Amino acid sequence: MKDQGSIRYPWETPPERGAAIEVAEGILWLRLPLPMALDHVNIFALDDGDGWTIVDTGLDTGKSRAIWQDLLDGPLAGKPITRVVCTHHHPDHVGLAGWFMARGATLAMPRTGWLLSRMLVRERERRDRDRALVARAQ
Repeated sequence: MKDQGSIRYPWETPPERGAAIEVAEGILWLRLPLPMALDHVNIFALDDGDGWTIVDTGLDTGKSRAIWQDLLDGPLAGKPITRVVCTHHHPDHVGLAGWFMARGATLAMPRTGWLLSRMLVRERERRDRDRALVARAQ
């Protein structure tokens, strides 16, 4: 067991890229990288029998999608993600929710977090659209 101050970790090392660690029967610990000081997001996959429920998703990046594809082809044994649970609105937790929903998953998250996520996405879309309109006018 690894001990860092008051936090105790039961595993010496976290899961490698595209790998999973079984933390209890039917519960896998996954980790996706982040491009900032906090360099990862922990994700859990819960075996539902015919599919998986995942808790959080990682950022919506090509790198994250590639890692997810490795996970789906590898440790998640080819079973689909059937449900996504997002704990809150931060992009490293909800970023790929739409990607999984487009593949047939359902979403569960607090309504206020969902509303805030939608607002932030719409704001970004509006800024991108406005920049495109300005660039086209020039």
